[in-house]
Amino acid sequence: MAPKKPKKGPAPMKEEQDMGPQPPNVFLYIQLASITRLPPTINPLEIHISQGGGLIVKCSEHYNTDGIIYQHQFEKRPTFTLIFQQDNVDRINHAADNPLLVELYMRDSPRMPHIPREEGEDNEEREEGEEGEEELETPRVSFYNPTKESVLSEDIHTARVTAKLVLLCVGYLDVIKLFGHTRSMIREELFLYPMPDVPSELRTTVHTEWDLYTLLPIAKKLTFTNMAFVTLESIYCLKEEYQLDLETMRVQLSFRSRLPNEHNEYQYVPLCEFSNLEQMCIANQPTHHIFDSFRSAIEPWYVTGLKSTMEVELYRIFSEVHFAEGVSIDFTAIDQNFDEALVCNSFHRYILTQKMAEILSYAITCHQYLLVVEIFQMPNYTKPVKVFQGILDLSIMAYPNVQNMRFAVQLEYLGKLKPTPRRQTVESRRGVSSDQPTFAIIKLCLLAPVGEIYQELKIFRDSFIRQNRLLFCDQRLSPRLETPLADLQMDATARFDKFIRDSIAFIVEKRVNSIEDRKQHFCCAVQNLSNIMMKVVGSVYNTRCPTSTNAEFANLCALAYNDLERRAHGILEQMENEGFEHCTTGKEEERGRLIDYVDTIKLLHMVDDDRLADHLYGKAIIEYPSDERFNFYMLIADMERGLYKKAKSFFSVNHLPNKCEYYASWIKLYLNYVDTRDNPETAPDCTECLLRSLTLFAERNSHHQDAWILLYCYYKQFQYEPGCAYARWRFDEHHENQGDSSSTAPQSRWALSVTINPNFTSKRGFRFYEVFQIFVRLGLYEFGQVVFGAIEHLCGPADRYIIKTQLAILLNKLDDNFQLVSYEYKEGLEGEKAAAMHAQVNGNVEYHRGNLEEAALYYQVSLTLPELEQDERDCYVLGRLRLGYISYRMEDYFKCMDALNCEFSGRLLNMVADYMLGKAYYKIDDLEPSLQYFISCTKAESHVPNVWAFLALVNLRLNENHKAIECWKYAKIEPHVFIDDEMIFEELDAIDVDSVELFIDFPGDISHDLIDASESNSNI
Repeated sequence: MAPKKPKKGPAPMKEEQDMGPQPPNVFLYIQLASITRLPPTINPLEIHISQGGGLIVKCSEHYNTDGIIYQHQFEKRPTFTLIFQQDNVDRINHAADNPLLVELYMRDSPRMPHIPREEGEDNEEREEGEEGEEELETPRVSFYNPTKESVLSEDIHTARVTAKLVLLCVGYLDVIKLFGHTRSMIREELFLYPMPDVPSELRTTVHTEWDLYTLLPIAKKLTFTNMAFVTLESIYCLKEEYQLDLETMRVQLSFRSRLPNEHNEYQYVPLCEFSNLEQMCIANQPTHHIFDSFRSAIEPWYVTGLKSTMEVELYRIFSEVHFAEGVSIDFTAIDQNFDEALVCNSFHRYILTQKMAEILSYAITCHQYLLVVEIFQMPNYTKPVKVFQGILDLSIMAYPNVQNMRFAVQLEYLGKLKPTPRRQTVESRRGVSSDQPTFAIIKLCLLAPVGEIYQELKIFRDSFIRQNRLLFCDQRLSPRLETPLADLQMDATARFDKFIRDSIAFIVEKRVNSIEDRKQHFCCAVQNLSNIMMKVVGSVYNTRCPTSTNAEFANLCALAYNDLERRAHGILEQMENEGFEHCTTGKEEERGRLIDYVDTIKLLHMVDDDRLADHLYGKAIIEYPSDERFNFYMLIADMERGLYKKAKSFFSVNHLPNKCEYYASWIKLYLNYVDTRDNPETAPDCTECLLRSLTLFAERNSHHQDAWILLYCYYKQFQYEPGCAYARWRFDEHHENQGDSSSTAPQSRWALSVTINPNFTSKRGFRFYEVFQIFVRLGLYEFGQVVFGAIEHLCGPADRYIIKTQLAILLNKLDDNFQLVSYEYKEGLEGEKAAAMHAQVNGNVEYHRGNLEEAALYYQVSLTLPELEQDERDCYVLGRLRLGYISYRMEDYFKCMDALNCEFSGRLLNMVADYMLGKAYYKIDDLEPSLQYFISCTKAESHVPNVWAFLALVNLRLNENHKAIECWKYAKIEPHVFIDDEMIFEELDAIDVDSVELFIDFPGDISHDLIDASESNSNI
């Protein structure tokens, strides 16, 4: 016999860290209340319960931790316990991440052979059976596994049979519902769903009920404030040359400090791990997410009983994904039906206390930690080797109301590559592009945003528990905002007005005398009117007078009919006063004439010829009294000139929502910002109000990228990283949705001043510049300045100088000490054009300062350029016009002729040039060319009194007295429009009345004479 070991002495006393009493242990009782709809089988059944390796103790006389309920015990309500230490966060989170797994097995034993036994042996065997079936070897298998043969012992008298357990059904209970601040008791209804490989005769959904209760609160002092779900979806774009061992691969997520410590080491805080990844086709992957602990417990794991309500939506699997700045992933290059990925689709769940939430908030909002994704594998089960690593910046989670985000984390491969074969064979699977980075999609979801408290979790409401609200976290990534009632009412009313106008125009244009003439058209029109009327009644009248019965609603419809009938009659009278001929005019021709008006009015204001501009504006108002496009174009013109009070009048009436509505909304937002900024009381908060308005505007127009890019530029200016990340995520998501840029729109003040296409060093520069152009075309120069400030470092110094200088001019913020700069350009025609544009901008600077002579020197550089090709846009029209006006004022009439003696775009603009040329030739006393230019002005089809007054003056000097009188009469044909060019009256005063012949020639047709003269001299 071996000698006895000496007894050990007393263990040394450990230093107590907490002098107070330890929290008590709390027992969570689990009791099977009922079970029904069992599968029909003669084999015994049994239920196994487990909890991620946690200890489950059966309440019985003997210590039992198997967690098994045999079939003959189903009606006896056996009870089990989970042991928790009160207020122990680690144990609570272990239970939160490992729900109670409930499995229904069938013990399938082959038929035992008939072997004679002695009486004593038979009694012994019966006693062993009563003690339980623990002595039998019972491996757990499913029908998916190969069948194991029965095994007989060598002793024929004591034959033993190896039984197998067949998994029939599975489900799980979430015990986190009992983690309240008081003792809890709930009855949970659980369905156990069949495994996919179970034979049809055994397939059934088993219904069970469980009583879960505690006698003491598990979390007595803890305050739960939030809950986090960490999901690993899949890993994409794996290269063929990677050496991967999927059986031993595990993905580890950890928090890592942004900066190393004094020992040049990073601090790591492990978060969670994922394993058991499977390689499969993307389109064939199981879409539902499950707890990660179930993946290793059940095979196969993608069964109905383990599914959560969270899932991957394959049709938008790569939408609303956030990735780090600088990472370029082409999702369109991934073929879901052909390419493969490492699929996980499992998650971990953590419940956060107040202290844990504060630590997490500090780590994210103060940029202290990053999330590191590391992938290890153990080839041949040796030391773990890191094969992938990626960094995830969580700054976006600190943005307000962001609590659900999917991240695409680029993974850098750190392992060894496979040797490249000499001959590359054709692969059965499409190869992944070498330019595509390997990336993993990780989803982080919180029940409440970072730093906020989820109130229902704090107090554990009964209704909240019954809804299983703690089992999923799947809020919308981008919430939809409701349209305000005022916008709905304006939209409905404007659509009604447009329908009435279109119907009247159709009747006039098609000469409809009876509905029977166009019955098919009006049948559809009546249906459209019914839909419009329902919106009008619902948004306008029913909100004003709510109804509760059919009779009340019928009376309300009668009231709406009476009001809308008067409104339709008013629209008819208005169109009659405007003239029904507009209904039959060609739309293209009318649009071209309207744009000609707007372009000419803008240029006249830019050359300070406000009198002629106001005259043409008055003519346009008479010609287009209620044209939506003209009103919108003039709204932009007012914004470009800084006439904000006049621009506000556009929003005092209803306008039909169309493609211009989006841009009109931008202008309205800008006007509100200007009002807030210029008000001394609200000026300190103007930027905050602007950012709030921009965010709301961006959410309402979420499919446009302009607002998100502007928000990004503002956040970048204020160095607000969460805002930059969120805005970048939103505009990256919608980068395909660009605003319509119509070539038929009038030219903007910006385009007339400078035409430039900068070369940027990145795609983002070109993308932001498109948004910049939208803002400057709308006259929103401050917004344009902010956007260009974010990309100005990406373009050349010459382009940067031109854009920033012209912006300063349009914003009226040009520094008094501003120094003009010149740059050298490459030789050739392109270099000459760029130099001329640079000179035009410098000329704009001098013109803005009032130095007209210096401005003329810069503007005349464009005269050295060759003539434009056919259909080529003249980018120097402003410089030429200003040079012509300046030269005329400086009495350099020949320079004025050189500047304006070219073909301009549009009839009215050519009329302006001919008018100035006529005056210049008159000044040098060359009356014949002067007369021809004034005659050419009459071809613009717009009556200008000054033109006809000059015709009268020139004819008078040419002794064409009758023509002079007729022209003067035509100049005065509109009594409310006056001749306002002082030169005319000065020249008339200079004429010697005594030298004028009183004899008048035989009167002819003055109009024919003018037309013949204009046709014979059309080349002048």
